[in-house]
Amino acid sequence: MTWRAGRAWVAGLVVAVAAASAVAVAEVADVAEALGAHEGKVLDIVELGTGKRVVRQTLEKLVVRDGKAVSLRLKADGEARATTVLMPAIIRIVADRETIYEAEAKGTNAAERRSKRARAAYEKSVAESVERMQGRGVEPWPQLSADEHAAEVTALEAFVKQVQEVFPQLTLDATHEFLVATDIPPAQMKPFVAGLDRMHDFLCDLYGIPRGEPVWKGKCLVIAFHDEADFIAFEGRFMQNDGRGAHGLCHQRSDGRVITVCHQGSDAGAFAHMLVHETSHGFNHRWMSPARLPNWLNEGIAEWVGTKVVPQSNQVPLKEVQALEAMRARGDLGAEFFTADNIQAVQYGMASGLVKFLTARDPRKFAAFVRGIKEGVPVEESLRDAYGATLDEMVAAYGQAVGVPGLKR
Repeated sequence: MTWRAGRAWVAGLVVAVAAASAVAVAEVADVAEALGAHEGKVLDIVELGTGKRVVRQTLEKLVVRDGKAVSLRLKADGEARATTVLMPAIIRIVADRETIYEAEAKGTNAAERRSKRARAAYEKSVAESVERMQGRGVEPWPQLSADEHAAEVTALEAFVKQVQEVFPQLTLDATHEFLVATDIPPAQMKPFVAGLDRMHDFLCDLYGIPRGEPVWKGKCLVIAFHDEADFIAFEGRFMQNDGRGAHGLCHQRSDGRVITVCHQGSDAGAFAHMLVHETSHGFNHRWMSPARLPNWLNEGIAEWVGTKVVPQSNQVPLKEVQALEAMRARGDLGAEFFTADNIQAVQYGMASGLVKFLTARDPRKFAAFVRGIKEGVPVEESLRDAYGATLDEMVAAYGQAVGVPGLKR
């Protein structure tokens, strides 16, 4: 087996304001009306003829002349300045999970054609993945309509109202991807919520999901308590679960609903890392199908993503040091590392180390490895398909890389 280092692949999506193209826009009678209904709201996607996607930006102002939309003024959350985008530069607009505008291509703009080909290629890859899943007896998550997404958000909001009857101190806020019910002061909570958005984009980029495409069923609900006692009381009453000893938990339902529940604790870095860690479990639950990742991989991804999104936290590096000491002392990964429903505490650092090792070699192969499992391929077979290696070969190569030659399962 040859392990070759690969460059990190992160699909950068930046705002690009294009000059007028050959796309026939603003001639559709209801474009201005449709956009006007979303003024002051966040648009899911503004896709430009250059192939760039502007995602999750607020439509601050729609400029209309003679009844036709001329330009959009868009502003990203946290940015001081807005950006003006001319309508002739836009080929598609998605809002509330629904395409509200799509330009008719004239076929003269090469960048626009590339953009539409890329979108078609993504849609084809999804369809092929669904076909492979169904051939293996795995049922993919259904593609939801805009109305179905909205209905789930409404249902989550109704659930929060029930929770507020018991915990009236909770207030509800929303981002494009998350509903956040918390009694933590807004100024304190804002950077932690921003970390959730970064986690969402990071995993989209890793798995090759174009930013702006829906992953959650409706939205992911996060309930964050200041006090541990309230967290434990909530878990017992609403989740029929003993939350004692936990900092946070991600509840993943078989119908696709994801709810992360946690308490703040005294360490801001640990809280930020935990939010990303737990909610990334929900993201992996919602990607492609309900097929579950093995616990070592699920926890390894959550720990590794936490270090990428919350680099100020020292949680994972400390665990990896402890794991390295255990591997050197034992010469292996410990009992049932690859088969346990819940790996041991010392094995978390091994799991994150393996994920870091695999992604450093080739993040695209890693995404293919995870995708195969979500499509119903057995873990070792998916590893061989992606990396050309068995689990034993992977462990040996990882051990060599971290200074534990001869490492075994």
